[in-house]
Amino acid sequence: MITVSPVNRARTIPADQFLVTHADLTGGITYANSYFCQAQACGEKELLGQPHNMLRHPDMPAAVFQLIWQRIRDGEEVFAYVKNMACNGEYYWTLSHLTPHYGAARHIDSYQCFRRAASGRSIAVAEEAYRELRLIERSTNSKEQGVAASRQHLDGMMSRSGTSYDEWVLSLAALDDEETGLAA
Repeated sequence: MITVSPVNRARTIPADQFLVTHADLTGGITYANSYFCQAQACGEKELLGQPHNMLRHPDMPAAVFQLIWQRIRDGEEVFAYVKNMACNGEYYWTLSHLTPHYGAARHIDSYQCFRRAASGRSIAVAEEAYRELRLIERSTNSKEQGVAASRQHLDGMMSRSGTSYDEWVLSLAALDDEETGLAA
C-alpha cells in the first residue's frame, strides 16, 4: 500500500478535466483515467489495487465519508466536496460525483467517481463547514463517538438551513460554475 504524508501545497487541476476512478466493493481502485493519474502525481500501475481511502486528506471529516459510503452502498448517487491527497502529499479539492454501478444481476458490483476541480469560493465554504466537523470528531474519547457526533452536527446544519447535503453541495457547485464561467 502506498503511504503518503500530507504537505501544505495545493495542486492545480484544470477546470476542463474530469478525473475518473472505479472501485470494487471494498474500495480498491480498479480503473483510473489519465487525468486522475496526473492529479494524483502517480502512475496508473501504482494506483490500481490501492484502497480508495489512500486519497483521503486528513483535513476531511470522517462523517462526510460515512455519508458518502452509506449513500452509494444504499444504491444512491451522491455529490460531495472532497479534499484529496496526491501521492506526493499535495492536496487538491474536487466536486465529486459518486455512483454505484450495477452488474448483470442488478446488484451493486462496483463504484464510480467522477471529479472536477473546485473553485476558491466553494472551497472556502466547504473548508469552514468541514473544519467544524473535524473539531467535533476530535473532541470525543473515541473515533466512533466523534464521527457520530460530527454526523449529527452535519445533519443538523443541513436541517437548520432547510436544505439537504446534496442541495448544499450543488449550491457550492453553482459558485464554481460562476467562477469558472460555466454558469448558464
